[in-house]
Amino acid sequence: MTYTYRVRGPYSTAIAKIIIDSGHKLVDLSEQLAQRFSLPPRREEVPHATVKTSNDDPSTIVIVGLSKAVEELFNIIISTVPYIGSEINRYGPYTTVVAQVKGFKDNQCIATFNDMMLMVQNYRHCVEGEPVVVHIVKPAVSSNRTAIAFPGVSILKDTLVLLDDGMSKVFFSEHIRDPERRSTLLSISNHILRMGYSIRWRSSAKSAELEKIAKDLEEALQTLQNLDVKKYSVGDVVIEGEAIAFIRLSRPSKEYLDTIRDRVVSTTLGHHIARACRNNGFVDIIDRMSNYLDKESLYRAFRYAIADNTLGKIFKIIHRKFTGEKIELNGLEIINVVDTQLGKVVIGRRFIKAAGIYDGLDVPKERGDVAITLIPIDEWFIVHRYIGINGNEKGIYININTPPEICIENRTISYIDLHVDIVYRDGKLNIIDYNEFENILRKGIVSKDFEEKVNEVIKYVENSMEVIIGVAKKVV
Repeated sequence: MTYTYRVRGPYSTAIAKIIIDSGHKLVDLSEQLAQRFSLPPRREEVPHATVKTSNDDPSTIVIVGLSKAVEELFNIIISTVPYIGSEINRYGPYTTVVAQVKGFKDNQCIATFNDMMLMVQNYRHCVEGEPVVVHIVKPAVSSNRTAIAFPGVSILKDTLVLLDDGMSKVFFSEHIRDPERRSTLLSISNHILRMGYSIRWRSSAKSAELEKIAKDLEEALQTLQNLDVKKYSVGDVVIEGEAIAFIRLSRPSKEYLDTIRDRVVSTTLGHHIARACRNNGFVDIIDRMSNYLDKESLYRAFRYAIADNTLGKIFKIIHRKFTGEKIELNGLEIINVVDTQLGKVVIGRRFIKAAGIYDGLDVPKERGDVAITLIPIDEWFIVHRYIGINGNEKGIYININTPPEICIENRTISYIDLHVDIVYRDGKLNIIDYNEFENILRKGIVSKDFEEKVNEVIKYVENSMEVIIGVAKKVV
C-alpha cells in the first residue's frame, strides 16, 4: 500500500526525498518543499502520518499517525540511515485502554497498563485495584515507560479527536490560526459541548473541506455512542489511536542526511548539525559556498573553525543516550585547542563540586578535584583525566560515544553515549559496561552498525593509549 506523509522541520527535505524514493507520497507540503520537488502542495489532503522534529530534542525525529504508515516509514528509515537509535510504540496518542489503578503517589493517580505506568490526570476516583478507561496523550518512551493519560474514551479521526471526558471543552491545533476557520469549527463544536463531550481539532482541519469535517464528526459520534466499554478488561485496547516512533540521530546519521538533501538542493556536509544548533542563517551561506568549493574540504574547515572558536569560552556537555535520557555537565572551560595524533582536540577543564566516587575508577571524588576533558572532534570517544587537590593522579576515564557536535551559539558540546567505557588507573586498562551496550543492541534500540563500530573504537583506543595518556598529561 502507498502511504501519504506530511513532513516538517529541519530534516524535511532529506526525509521527503527518502519517502519519495521509497514509492510513497507527500501531502500538505510547505511552499518550499513543493518548489524543491516540483509537486503540488496537496494541502487539502490528510496524511496517514506526520514526520516532525521532537520539541524536546532537535536531534530526534518523530513519526506519528496511522499505525501501519508509521511502521512502514520507521522500517524504511532504520534500514536506510546509519548510526541511529530508534523505538516505536503502538500505544501512541489517543489510544484508549483499560488500565488498573495503583493509587495515589505524590498527589498523582497512578495506573498500570501492561509494562507501562500511567499518570492519570484529573481523576479523583483513584481506588487501588479498580479498572479505569483512559486515553493516552503523551506516550511512554523506553527510558522510563511512563505515559500521561486522561480518563475517558478518545475517538480519532482525520480532522478531529472526540473525547468522552465530561469536560465540554474545545481545543485547537496550534496550526489552525485563521480566525474565520476557528470560528467555523467553534460553531460546529457547540452541540458536541452540550452533550458533555470535548473536541480537539487537528491540524488537518485547517484546510479540509467542511463536508469531510462533518463526516468525521458524525462517524466519531456514532462510534462513541455504539461503544460498550464494559465488555473490555484490564489490559485491553478499547480504541486504537496513533502509533508513534522516535528516530534519534547521531552526527554520522545527520551527515548521511546531508548527502540525501544534496541530491535535491545544494547542501554542505554539517548542514543538519548546524540546523540542530538553530544556526539557520549561517548554514544557508555555507550551503551556497558548497557550490564553489570541495565539500569535504569545506566541511573540514567548518569543523576546525568551530573548534578553534571554542577557546576561552564556557561550555555545557550534553551526554545523551539512545533511550532519550540526557545528563548535563556544566562549567567546562575550554583552555586549549590543539592538533595531535588524535586530530584536532578541544581541551576543557572543570572543577568537581560534589564528593562521591568516580564511576569505574572506584576512587574518591573530592570537592576541588580537577577534571581535564579531551574532546577529539572527529573521534568516537572523549577522555576525562581526574587530578586530586594535591596534584595526585586519580585515573583516566574514556567514554565511547558518537562524534561530538559543537554548538557555538548555545555553548554546548553534545554526543550520544554508547555505554561502553574504558578506564586507566595504575598502569592498567579495563573495559567496563560492555554488557550495557549489548543490551541496547539486543533490544534494537541502536542500529546494528554500531556493533562493528564500537569494537573498532575499543581496539583503536587500546592501541592509542600511549598517545592518549601523553596528550592528557601535557595539560595541567
